[in-house]
Amino acid sequence: MGKPLLVIVNGLPGAGKTTLARRLGADTHLPVFSRDGIFEALHDGLGGASNKLPSQLGSASFALLYYIAGRLLAAGQSLLIEGFFGRPELRGAEFLQLQSTYDFEPLQILCKADGQVLLERFLARVESVERHAGHSDLEWLEDNKERLLQGELAPMSLGGQVIAIDTTTPQSIEYAELLQQVRQALANDRVR
Repeated sequence: MGKPLLVIVNGLPGAGKTTLARRLGADTHLPVFSRDGIFEALHDGLGGASNKLPSQLGSASFALLYYIAGRLLAAGQSLLIEGFFGRPELRGAEFLQLQSTYDFEPLQILCKADGQVLLERFLARVESVERHAGHSDLEWLEDNKERLLQGELAPMSLGGQVIAIDTTTPQSIEYAELLQQVRQALANDRVR
């Protein structure tokens, strides 16, 4: 049996990571874990008190995400995680630490889009009643607007395959090709 595959869906806020990860998870039958999902669960579990501890809650969300991934990888289970891993040096080092403990094959999917489209999506999400109250989106945007307008992140230095996917429009997403690439990576890891 080969190494498990860790599919990492990364990109700027509004790039469509969550939607893409859920679809890939359903089509590949991989468990999917979201950094924002963990953040929101912790926020709610603390009774919404996380507004007083936003940086600690953010750090705790990443730590819990890596813990969950580690437990599944230790069991030989491939999985998919998604989030905004926007500090590639720090997050890359965290993934490398995880990889040194639980040997896995990384596959990074980088969602990118036109920066103006990302900004419009971000602002629409801020105003949505569906957006979780624990996020400090406007504060984040104040410090990161130029970064958002760049439209894409650099990949983390993890080795393995990196796939960039343009999510600017539904027509720009070559989903069938992406799904085939993920399935091929899963098949390759099963025979190693």
